[in-house]
Amino acid sequence: RLLYTCVENFIHQHPLLVAELGSSVILPCSHSDNFINSVSWYKHSFGKKPLLIAYSEHGSGSVTYQNGFNNTNKYCIRTGTGSFNLTIIHLEEYDFATYYCAVSFLNIIKFGEGTILLHKGESTTVLQQPVSDRLHPGDSVTLQCSVISQICAGEYSVYWFRHSSGHSYPGLIYTRDNRSDQCMERSENGSSTQSCIFSLSQTELRPSDAGIYYCAVATCGKIHFGNGTKLIIEGTDIFILLILYTNHKKGKYIKISLWQNQIRYYCSTVNCYL
Repeated sequence: RLLYTCVENFIHQHPLLVAELGSSVILPCSHSDNFINSVSWYKHSFGKKPLLIAYSEHGSGSVTYQNGFNNTNKYCIRTGTGSFNLTIIHLEEYDFATYYCAVSFLNIIKFGEGTILLHKGESTTVLQQPVSDRLHPGDSVTLQCSVISQICAGEYSVYWFRHSSGHSYPGLIYTRDNRSDQCMERSENGSSTQSCIFSLSQTELRPSDAGIYYCAVATCGKIHFGNGTKLIIEGTDIFILLILYTNHKKGKYIKISLWQNQIRYYCSTVNCYL
């Protein structure tokens, strides 16, 4: 008799890290520790083929560096149970790229979603306006950020992050590459700048949508962050969706279906349960 086991390997990476020239950064990679042969890191620079940085055979505890990444004063990988973290020391321009963690099992390689390492810019201003209205569950809101930057060729990459209470890192919730139609150019004292407006619309708000929203714009090879917009959602509205009157052999009862904090409860005359 044959016994088949299906196992899905997981890989978790931070979607985006921002750092300054000359600083050091750690790119974490957590992965499943069962049913893998090796774990590795790849670097992908725009317009170039991916390069294998290093790999480690599962359980060996040693790391083998490839393609000129064997400078331990520049690159360092620490292995652990379910972790394979890459440290890059003294960042230079060519270090800003997308880094992928991958695990292999038999003849299959599974990649993580990648970590985008971006250069924190200083010459661009990103302004976000506060939300003046009180918000409640079910409301809609549009967040805006204004960007004043030097004019350069290419498109903008716009990112929106939400930092919720109880989470260490802001989560990426929206990204888009575009050349905004809402940009205006102006020249002053021989230098040209442009001002753009980007927006994020949220509908049918829930209490879990509360948090600080950050707008980030990547342009001219750098990324620029806004000061954040705090979204407070007041109240925990309860409203009845359905009232069902039913005859039973032992009598009659009323069952009510309602929502509280986006969780549905079913209630009888005795108690409520999920």
